[in-house]
Parts: sequence; structure tokens; C-alpha cells
Amino acid sequence: MDDEDLRLIRAAKQGDREAFTWLVRHYKRYVYKTAFDSLGDHMDAEDVAQEAFVRAFLSLSQLQEERAFPSWILTITTRLAFDTIKRRERTKAFNRDPERIMPTIQQDQTEGAIQRMLLINLMKNLSEEFRTVLVMREIQGRSYQEIADLLDIPMGTVRSRLHTARLQMRTLIHQSEKEDTSHDM
Repeated sequence: MDDEDLRLIRAAKQGDREAFTWLVRHYKRYVYKTAFDSLGDHMDAEDVAQEAFVRAFLSLSQLQEERAFPSWILTITTRLAFDTIKRRERTKAFNRDPERIMPTIQQDQTEGAIQRMLLINLMKNLSEEFRTVLVMREIQGRSYQEIADLLDIPMGTVRSRLHTARLQMRTLIHQSEKEDTSHDM
């Protein structure tokens, strides 16, 4: 983040709509990619990205540290993406007919999508700090240094959070597998 970014963030906080428009243009790919990495659906990712910018605009005055803008918008986006996943799950609960939901998708694609949704669902059990670093590293493929810079935390903290997140995910996956096995009996 350079001085021009900081100047525009400050201006947007003061109500300068042109400055905020620039921020949207500058960060739209970043926000969209974050949403898509969580959701795996272009239309949902576009909706989440748009909503993230609306919420950011409405609450920008609450952003205390301008340098935190990238991680702040990432947090908003991630929360909205997980809210979208929750809505999907509620919708699926009302409509359990997989043949009607996905009639033309090949079986291997279906299984991959199901595994992805199960992992995303399990990730909701992680705290935001662990979920964020896990998404940034494992889904977005960001380096430790990029994550540290975006979240404005030391690289050691990134490594520690990622390690803890992976351990928690292993535990959650193991518990989920045990539950599936006990339901099969």
C-alpha cells in the first residue's frame, strides 16, 4: 500500500465518493477473488463483492487504521461469503433431491463440489483469525509474507495461526468422518 492509497482511503473516509470509486476499481479483483475462492460460484462471488463494497462504504468512517483497509475489506468479504454458504445450506435443507439440483453435472465434479462444500462448512467452526489465514494460504495461494502484509501482523503470527487452523481442521474432519461412520451403521 502506497501513500496515494492512504490518501484516497482518508479522502473516502471523509465522504469523497470519487476516492471511494477509485478504491472499488483498485480492489474489485481482490474482493471478487476472495469471494470466489470461498464460494466457487461466479454469480454469488459478484453479489458478495458488490455487497462488500456497499458495506465498506457505509462503515468506512469506522475504519480506524487506513493501512488496514485491505484486510478490513477481506474480512467483510469473507463474512459475507460464509453468510452466503449458510443460506445455501438452508436452501438445500428444504430441497434434498440431488437429481433435481444437479442433473447434468458429472459424478466426479459433484463429489469434488460436495467435498469443497463440506470443507467450507467445517471452516465455519474456526475463529475468524484462523479461517482468514487458512483461506488466504490454502485457497488463494498467498505467501506467508503477503498474508502478513495484508493482515498487518508478524509473519510468525501467520505461521502460528495457520498451524493452529490446520490442526483444528484435521480435528473437525476426523470428527465429521466419525459422525458419518456412526450414521452409516
